[in-house]
Amino acid sequence: MQRIVSYINSGMKHILNLIMAVLVFSTFMQVIFRFFLSNPLAWTEELARYCLIILTFLGAAYAMSLKQHIGIEFLVDKFPPAGKKVMQAIALLVCLLFYLLMIFQGFNLAASAMSQLSPVLRIPMGVLYLVIPISGLLLAVNHLSNFVELLKGGSVHDDSVI
Repeated sequence: MQRIVSYINSGMKHILNLIMAVLVFSTFMQVIFRFFLSNPLAWTEELARYCLIILTFLGAAYAMSLKQHIGIEFLVDKFPPAGKKVMQAIALLVCLLFYLLMIFQGFNLAASAMSQLSPVLRIPMGVLYLVIPISGLLLAVNHLSNFVELLKGGSVHDDSVI
C-alpha cells in the first residue's frame, strides 16, 4: 500500500508543479497585457483563480503526504505514550470521516453544477468542483497510510520532515 501511495503522491507533486506553472504564466500574461499593452485578456484572471483553487485543495492532500499539516499537540502531549497513540488514532478517524464527507458531498455538488458554465472559459463548473472529492480521496488515502503506519508502531507526526 505504501508503494502505491508513494506513486500517487509523486504524480500529484508533478501535477501541482504543472498547475503552478500555469498559474504563474496566466498571471504574468495578465500583467503584460493589462499594464504594458493596455489590452487585458479576459481569460487569464479566471484561469489563475481556478488554478489557485485547485492548488489549494490538491496541495492540502500533498501536504498530508509529507505530514506537514499543523496539529495541536498540547493536549496529546499530556498523555502517556499509549494514550498518545489512542488520541492520534481518534484524530485520524475523525479526519477520515470528514474526508468521506468531502468525497460524497463533493460529488453531489459537482454533479449538480455540470450544466453551469464558467463565465469566460465556458468550462462546466462541475468539472472544477470535482477537485473537492478528488482531494478528499487523496487526503483519505494519505491519512489511511498514516493510520497504517501508526498501527505498525510508528508515529503520525514525523519531525524529521520539518
